[in-house]
Amino acid sequence: MSTNDFAKLAQDKFSFLVSEYSFCCVEVTSYVVRFESDKVFVSVRYDASRSFELDVEVGELNVLYGGEERPFNLGEILRLEGAEKKERCTFFQASEPEALTNCTARLALLLSTYGVEFLKGNKFSFKRLSTFREKECNQYALETELTDIRRKVQVAWKDKNYSRVAELYQPVEDVISEAEKKKLAFAKKQIK
Repeated sequence: MSTNDFAKLAQDKFSFLVSEYSFCCVEVTSYVVRFESDKVFVSVRYDASRSFELDVEVGELNVLYGGEERPFNLGEILRLEGAEKKERCTFFQASEPEALTNCTARLALLLSTYGVEFLKGNKFSFKRLSTFREKECNQYALETELTDIRRKVQVAWKDKNYSRVAELYQPVEDVISEAEKKKLAFAKKQIK
């Protein structure tokens, strides 16, 4: 299957955007097919040269973030709507024609099922999604920080450097496990 076939496939499977939501197809290349309404854009992307990943991005037209468009991917929409586990999908990858056809159809179905309010340009839905993204980013940053702290605590604990254990755990005391809180309490007792 050539990349031209992807473009035709994306236009076909996402034609509901044109017929049901008054979008127009405004860009067709070998790696992206972009649709726009008066408020929203939808980009169907395919990396046919490296990862073979497919994705759909949705965003508000003329709403810039740092001077650029702010697309949200379909995975974020599915997680916001609590549908990612139900639909059992994380990402789509297709290197064979049949898989590309199936994945493109599946992405179109997921967008038409869970993305309706975004396709309509509902500002509240985009605000919810923006807040959700920020929360996910903050959670990821916290988990990354906790991984680093836990690694350092393990070394300090092994060395019986209880003041270092307390120093590391205290700023994140509200988010550590019960076992880690007990370890922190023990470390504090050893310092006294």
